[in-house]
Amino acid sequence: MEIFSLRRLVLIFKKYRKIDLIIFIYEWFFFYLLRIISTSFFYLKCKVYGIVIGRGSKVWGKVTFRKYPGSTISIDNNVYIISSPLRYSFNIYPLTKLQTLSKSAEIKIGKNVAFNSLTILARSTTISIGDGTLIGGNCQIFDTDGHQLWPADKRFNTPDFDGDRSVSIGKNVFVGLNVLIMKGVEIGDNSIIAAGSVVTRSIPKDCVAAGIPAKVISTH
Repeated sequence: MEIFSLRRLVLIFKKYRKIDLIIFIYEWFFFYLLRIISTSFFYLKCKVYGIVIGRGSKVWGKVTFRKYPGSTISIDNNVYIISSPLRYSFNIYPLTKLQTLSKSAEIKIGKNVAFNSLTILARSTTISIGDGTLIGGNCQIFDTDGHQLWPADKRFNTPDFDGDRSVSIGKNVFVGLNVLIMKGVEIGDNSIIAAGSVVTRSIPKDCVAAGIPAKVISTH
């Protein structure tokens, strides 16, 4: 086995330019080191903030928490979080942010979930992401309009907590780049949300949805 590995290594060095191999090894080592450091700080932050965290999660880059006292953020096993444009294939904002803004707010992330520079804002209800879901870069999920919409003269100083609505994303959902998922939305299992979509209404399972606002364009 050792002889076979050595021969294979020699063949690789003969096949490719030395500078390309050096750059590849350097980048691999950099990403490995980034993951070790980021994941360690992530688990430390989870402990400090009282976040329920499972095993086997891996993180590249910075994750920011803003957790209201008494609220809940839970992250299951084997969650992958990328918050570094160096690690991601496309350009992304270098930050993942999970926020709860009241005691009743809750964020629940299932196992084997992967997301990239995702913002989740749960102001007073529950935002849940099912097992096996993949979320592309720069997506945002929130349960609130932020301010009361009407009457207009009340927007500045009226938070309108009564208007908040929960968000539920099912299992094995695939969400593309730059998607906004608005309050009150439910996305069924196995569905795909195309890049750049704005999801304002619930999407059934086993379908592809796209557009502004997002609409079902095919079913499977």
